[in-house]
Amino acid sequence: MNSSFPSDPGLRGLMDDWQDLAVLLCDPLMNVRAANDLGAALLGGLSHADNLFRLVFLDPAATEFFTEWTHIAAAATDVLHTIVAEGEHPGLDDLLGELTEGSGDFRRIYAGHDLSSDARRVKRLRHPVVGELTLFCDVLDVVRLPGYRVLALQAEPGSPSEHTLSLLGSLAATAS
Repeated sequence: MNSSFPSDPGLRGLMDDWQDLAVLLCDPLMNVRAANDLGAALLGGLSHADNLFRLVFLDPAATEFFTEWTHIAAAATDVLHTIVAEGEHPGLDDLLGELTEGSGDFRRIYAGHDLSSDARRVKRLRHPVVGELTLFCDVLDVVRLPGYRVLALQAEPGSPSEHTLSLLGSLAATAS
């Protein structure tokens, strides 16, 4: 994860308090600026875990990690189109150039502006350590950090995914 976390101890404490949720703090270009322990464990081992767009389109493990990769990729391009429409963001042109150069899938989907499914809300994952997870993603805007978003990923209570996410949390706690 990127270590340039905005100086906000209250937000950091809130993220850390949500121990049963995988929590990521992302800047306007979806660079992961901070994560709680479970969020870090969820993305652990992926080569592009520092940016969610790079993760989807440039990480060799992405199509295995996201079991419904095509839906995730379409949702990611929808978000990128929204970011582009909002106007200038430092680093946006570089990110688009990197994705365009590095991924034929990105070029095709972005140009076609494919429609996404519920992939912005539901994430079906295959974690390399704990296996299958279905997580619901809530995106919260951080008012005091314009453009920043908290992604809170949680399993349905009582589901196999809740058990699997708990197992991942336990493994992360014993590893640290």
